[in-house]
Amino acid sequence: MSYAEKPEEITREEWMDKLNNVHIQRADMNRLIMNYLVTEGFKEAAEKFKMESGIEPSVDLDSLDERIKIREMILKGQIQDGIALINSLHPELLDTNRYLYFHLQSQLAEQGEESRECLTEMERTLALLAFDNPEDSPFGDLLNMLQRQKIWSEVNQCVLDYENRESTPKLAKLLKLLLWAQNELDQKKVKYPKMTDLSKGTIEDPK
Repeated sequence: MSYAEKPEEITREEWMDKLNNVHIQRADMNRLIMNYLVTEGFKEAAEKFKMESGIEPSVDLDSLDERIKIREMILKGQIQDGIALINSLHPELLDTNRYLYFHLQSQLAEQGEESRECLTEMERTLALLAFDNPEDSPFGDLLNMLQRQKIWSEVNQCVLDYENRESTPKLAKLLKLLLWAQNELDQKKVKYPKMTDLSKGTIEDPK
């Protein structure tokens, strides 16, 4: 086939047949799962999975205890207690991550000087520092459960980075690679069976 010719399209059924013929070692899958549980700080689940699968975690599971305590505090809205525990664990961490607890994405900080909307959001977030009980302040909406989840995710990643440990689960990296590959194919206008829902693994016919 010449480069000028379009590649032959593959149907969803053909694609699924090819996937089903790919052999992946169960041990490799189990290691991916264990890596996710350890990185995200799910100690109890990791312990149970270790017993069921026989896969040894890459770290001592007791080392997750401090991160678990921080997560519990943040998800309960006990931000000051979380700050105190992080300061106790890594005194210099907050000095190098000023917006850690407010889950400001990097682009928000970079665009702050140019975007009034970003500045307003940053000002509202930083205003939480002025209150002994941030959750009771006029800006308490920033501390709802969704926001707390985002804050915890950033805290977890920064703590792991600070400890020179893997901060992003391998599974998340694989999903990002999948999205990147699909985006490359989309830009080249290639028709292929596309995964449209990562959470359900939904694959649709070429369009």
